[in-house]
Amino acid sequence: MDNLRIEEVAINLKLLKLYRFYHMMKPNGTKIFNCNAYRLLFFLYGAIVNSMVVYSIIGFFVDMDDSLAISDVDLFLILFVMINFFFCSWRISFILKKSITIGDALSISRFNFFTSEHCCKHLSVLYDNRDRTIKITNYFFIFSMIVLMQWIIFPIMVITFTAPDIENCRLPNIMNLRFPVSTHTYNQYYFIFYLMEVAISTFPIYVIMVTDTLILSFSLAIISQQEVLCRAFKNIGHEENSQSKCYEDFKSILGDQIQLNLKIKSYYSIVRPVILANVAMSSTFFIIVTYVLIVVCFSKESNQILTIIKLGSSALFISAQFFLYCYLLDRMNLKRESVNFAIYSCDWTKMDLKFKKLLLLTMRMNDANNLMIKVSPKKVVNLQMFTNVISMSYNIISVMLKTTNSKNVISE
Repeated sequence: MDNLRIEEVAINLKLLKLYRFYHMMKPNGTKIFNCNAYRLLFFLYGAIVNSMVVYSIIGFFVDMDDSLAISDVDLFLILFVMINFFFCSWRISFILKKSITIGDALSISRFNFFTSEHCCKHLSVLYDNRDRTIKITNYFFIFSMIVLMQWIIFPIMVITFTAPDIENCRLPNIMNLRFPVSTHTYNQYYFIFYLMEVAISTFPIYVIMVTDTLILSFSLAIISQQEVLCRAFKNIGHEENSQSKCYEDFKSILGDQIQLNLKIKSYYSIVRPVILANVAMSSTFFIIVTYVLIVVCFSKESNQILTIIKLGSSALFISAQFFLYCYLLDRMNLKRESVNFAIYSCDWTKMDLKFKKLLLLTMRMNDANNLMIKVSPKKVVNLQMFTNVISMSYNIISVMLKTTNSKNVISE
């Protein structure tokens, strides 16, 4: 891993190095007190922002002069922020704990991962995948930064272009966390609390960008390597070679496939808990943010356009992130199944019994290696799950809105 270079891999390694995540995974990198320097600095940053979050939670358990001023929208947003923050803390801790396994699994993305002659003929697939991976991850980085900057800049814009009654309510902040101080103190030292919320909001976005870039890169690399196997298996027997040469070629490609399956199992052992937790969290976040967005859209309060833009882009970001997970895992499952079809597509009819037995055993082995991420024994993470979650979220939001409207009618 220490010798891994950008031109040797089919992933956006440059972006992972820009995040300094690659440096956090290196066992022989820069050290402070015999610890990885980047990992130590990130741990300190995480500890500081976690302390800030815990400090803000205290505001819900003490009496404050503006306790009646907090709206339902702010409560839902704070709930969203808290869940997302602690989930991201767990996710990055889990990933860093598996850094050695991740470093080993990174070999999947190498252009020289396969060693068989037939697989090496189709390396153009990996180069095309590299360009596609770089584009997708760069777009994801830009979109993430746009969402983050909206959350950071909009409170300043609200304060600049409006004149709130600072004596009776707190100035709007990024997430409007409930720091246990009086309204006067909060408004007097507003920019200190604003910088605290900047630090808090940057942490989960950074973790999301790092882990999602890693998972997207791995998934696209696995898909491209499986495509290389498909093309290599299909060509067996279609060239003017002896049966013994075809048999040896088939064995060499099979050896590459076995190595790939081992790396995929290692990769799944890392990302399975993260992906399953992300599926649950994404559906929850989508429901919360979309519900708050609809409530704000129908609110009679003025100057809500910035909040609508902020919430709308966040809902779009969550759904796009969830879609990418489901789409790529679905592609991986389909591509894995297509390898068996590619094996059957080779010209096996003219081969001897020895070759046919090896082909049959290979197909049975592939069927036995059920390399899929499942939520339950029968439910697989794929595009169908994405549509089911979006449909279920729509139903839940509809019920929540009807309940809210009923309460408003009764109160009036």
